[in-house]
Amino acid sequence: MKNKLCFVLLFSGLLSMYLFQGSSLYAKETLEDGIIGLTKAEVNEKLGNPSFLYCEEEPYRRYVIVKPENESLLRATFLYNVVIHDFYNIKRDGKNLEYRIYYGEDVCDGKSVLRAKEYSINFLDNPIPFGKIAEVVPEFKPAYASAKVYQERLVNLNNIRLIFVTQKINDLSKHIGHLFVDPDKDIQDWSLSYDVMLSDGEPENVSVNSMVKEVIVAVDGEYRIGKTAHVFGTKLIKNPLQ
Repeated sequence: MKNKLCFVLLFSGLLSMYLFQGSSLYAKETLEDGIIGLTKAEVNEKLGNPSFLYCEEEPYRRYVIVKPENESLLRATFLYNVVIHDFYNIKRDGKNLEYRIYYGEDVCDGKSVLRAKEYSINFLDNPIPFGKIAEVVPEFKPAYASAKVYQERLVNLNNIRLIFVTQKINDLSKHIGHLFVDPDKDIQDWSLSYDVMLSDGEPENVSVNSMVKEVIVAVDGEYRIGKTAHVFGTKLIKNPLQ
């Protein structure tokens, strides 16, 4: 009887641990960039206090940027509880960068949290050569191994966008894709991705010398890209960094 009781307790404990891990697995996983999926508190712990706070009114009729000490004034300008995003001014290798980290509301273990769903790195001084991005933005390094690279021309703009889709697919990337990106729940190939925005007027013949003004890190997938390919004239190209 005692052995049976021990077995039941052990099984019950293992089952509880499995259920707990299953309910919050995505919160424990990471992606190679080191920021996507982190909570706002974790980002602030990692990068320090933001230089500015930002929020926008749906559907983007207005936006407000303030210093962190004026957060209460920012919130007072809106009639509802808004999501506050973080802007960081960071200096690396003598270059001034602006990190804009955008959060989305998520529920983890029954509690509402703000989770990083996307961020952009703007080169504030001057555009930098495509081949030099990883020297200034270490988070970009996984793009070098991307087997899938798509090239698009932005509608009504004289800009080329390159989308580097990595192979890092896990519960976290799927969760973020389904929650923050696309209402199509059938998409299963959400993974870490990098949008490289070339400077105005850069030619479609992309090389390591093409000039870049911004990098956007998020989750994306071939299926989602294919849904809008007819709009942007999307085409699959060889990874210019290989």
